[in-house]
Amino acid sequence: MNKTKSLVKAFEVLELFLEVERDDLRLADIAKLSGLKMSTANRIAATLVDLGYLSQSGKRGKYSIGKKLTFFDSILSKKNTFKDLVRPYLIKLNESTGETVVLVNFDGKRVFFVENIISKHALNIRPDWSTTTPLYCTGVGKIFLADMTEPELEAYFKNTDIKSYTPNTITDLNLLKRHLMMVAQEGVAYDDEEFLPGVRNIASGVKDNEGKTFCCIGILGPTVRLTRAKMIDITVDLKRYTSEISKEIGFKNS
Repeated sequence: MNKTKSLVKAFEVLELFLEVERDDLRLADIAKLSGLKMSTANRIAATLVDLGYLSQSGKRGKYSIGKKLTFFDSILSKKNTFKDLVRPYLIKLNESTGETVVLVNFDGKRVFFVENIISKHALNIRPDWSTTTPLYCTGVGKIFLADMTEPELEAYFKNTDIKSYTPNTITDLNLLKRHLMMVAQEGVAYDDEEFLPGVRNIASGVKDNEGKTFCCIGILGPTVRLTRAKMIDITVDLKRYTSEISKEIGFKNS
């Protein structure tokens, strides 16, 4: 295996920890998920441990994200001026709605949380940064799906198991596609207990200078407070703020 291929394989192993819903993986899991031979997976994992990008619990224990990657995340967070731009808007939405507000991004495979402002209520929604959030049954996920091209959307559905998380989850493919067309037209998406029972989510996307969804802002709350009527009221401010942020990063609505 030449150096370039080894480097690619090493990044593929690291990306496994972004894709799975677990914090740690056995060597056998790494080999199976990456398609590598056990000996190759062992060599790459051992090298990543030596470099500090992975850590291992014991000589034959499971692997998890190492301190060096955590350090990089800290450095990038300090340099992330976009977060500085968006945070005041997140705070305004948190204060006006009383609910948890999140800034979310999408790397082509999964949705991940960039920033959040947690509700001050005793009963609040706290996003789990370590879990993989499905796209088709969450407000933030629908925003990214609605922005996809037809081939991208077809590829997504082809490789995704559309399963029911709650009685409200839309699992009919034709109905889901029509639903996403409405999201694209309205610029806002709702999750009415489609992923988690007792939780609602409203989301709107931030557009870049090419008109593509750059990131997404979502508001999450328990159904006892975040009623359907309140979600409609929130929509106006949420869309206004995402529109203002979009303009600040170069989007021009023709």
